[in-house]
Amino acid sequence: MNILKIALFVGGAIFLFPKNALNQEFIELIEGSDELRLDGKTGNYIVKGNVIFKKENTQLYCDSAYFNIVNNTIRAYGNIHLNKQDTLNMFCDSLFFDTKKEYAKLYGNVRVRDNEYKLTTDSLDYDIKKNVGIYKNKGEITSIKSNDQLNSVIGYFYPESKQFNFRNEVVYKNDEFTVTTDTLQFNGLSKKAFFFGPTHIMNAESNMYCEKGWYNLNENVGVLEQNAFIDRNELFIAADSLYYSAIDSIYIGKYNVNILDTTNKVGFNGDYAINDESKNFSFITGHALAKRFDDEDTLYIHADTLYNYLDTTRAPKLLQAFNGVKIFRGDMQGVCDSLTYDRKLGEMNMYKAPTLWAKKAQLSGDTISIYEENNEIQRAFLRKNGLVITHVDSTNYYNQVAGTSMNALFDSTAIRRVNIEGNAKTIYFLEEENENDTVIIVERKGMNRIYASNISLGFSAGEIETATYRESPDGMLYPMNDIKKEEERVEQFKWSIDNRPLSWQDMIYSPEEKETIISIYRNLSYFKNIVFEQL
Repeated sequence: MNILKIALFVGGAIFLFPKNALNQEFIELIEGSDELRLDGKTGNYIVKGNVIFKKENTQLYCDSAYFNIVNNTIRAYGNIHLNKQDTLNMFCDSLFFDTKKEYAKLYGNVRVRDNEYKLTTDSLDYDIKKNVGIYKNKGEITSIKSNDQLNSVIGYFYPESKQFNFRNEVVYKNDEFTVTTDTLQFNGLSKKAFFFGPTHIMNAESNMYCEKGWYNLNENVGVLEQNAFIDRNELFIAADSLYYSAIDSIYIGKYNVNILDTTNKVGFNGDYAINDESKNFSFITGHALAKRFDDEDTLYIHADTLYNYLDTTRAPKLLQAFNGVKIFRGDMQGVCDSLTYDRKLGEMNMYKAPTLWAKKAQLSGDTISIYEENNEIQRAFLRKNGLVITHVDSTNYYNQVAGTSMNALFDSTAIRRVNIEGNAKTIYFLEEENENDTVIIVERKGMNRIYASNISLGFSAGEIETATYRESPDGMLYPMNDIKKEEERVEQFKWSIDNRPLSWQDMIYSPEEKETIISIYRNLSYFKNIVFEQL
């Protein structure tokens, strides 16, 4: 962000009028004019040809002038040149100077320049007493040594305080970028540039926008506020407030933060975010949400806090999520306390009471590891207390698969096969479908409970289709009316469907926030209906 160049450029405009340059007690008319006469009616000395006035080390050249000693005024015309120590030169078609009020006006083709900068405008006012210069009908400042250029409708200059204000259609250009804004202010003492109104900072690589902002030249830091965003070819960052430090290569976003990486098809949202480009590291918190955009679906990961790490090529390497983790993607959702996601390996690890839902199945364990290929789930490994549950429709019964550890194999997000190793248990309800007058009647025959050392199960449409039991299986089939309560569910049974995320929006808002959003929506709908009724 090269906003500091704007500050350097505008700061050079201090050349305009050094204080006390024209306010000594007398003005001297240098000998050599072609004609000098006194108009008795007006009290004006009329001077023509090779006119030169001098005041201290400032000289005024012109073709003709009206010099009134009584009124303390000079009106100069034609080829006006005002020179200050050969470093400041001002040109115009006509000039009015009130020496008593210490006020000057320059008219027509006004040009002011020093050794580095040039100002052109059609008129310029300078109040020597207040030490302020003003143009009000478009002005252009250009650098003699570079291609820097600033245009605005109105410009105010306060040399003593080194404050410079530009308003209305402000456009700054150099070889690298262009800035357009409504108001630009710069203070030469604090080295701060301020932007007000819709502001665009554009170059070949990015477009930055804000409606209020500032940049500190001394510290090389700046802030973009109000609908602020930075849009690069591959990266979009938006927030209510964006802080940038050039020295540290750090971005800080506050409130409504939105980060979109189109190259790697990932995005982040949150209330607060830090991006450290030098360390390839990002931190997001407050309604934090990570997004991975796939061809057919999007994976959302929410947590209180997200950490994102990039490799040396700035490709996603590792995502860490802490506290209140929730996952949502199409037919797969999950919850846990913390999570790591290695994009390079395609491995996601869920820790502390993890639960995963894939279509009709609920998976849980002490930890769950998910393995991907081409952004599609291939396998889930449930370590210790592994459990897979599916609900039996229209009943309070559940098909269950439990064991010390499990491998669940997937076709996309549908479970295809589950291999249970160690203390394997299955409980599932036998059903028989009969068709009666085009109505399918499901009749439950009983509950099958089988224990074995290892079990392999095949699934179809979320239901157990085949089962292979190894090493001394122990089975029991209970008619529906004779099911023992203690054998109806495995020891670690826990059905947590109420925790299943319904959408990514459902994940990031608290119950209180959801109620507020619903209340606002209801109120808007109510007023909308009233408007339609009136129409």
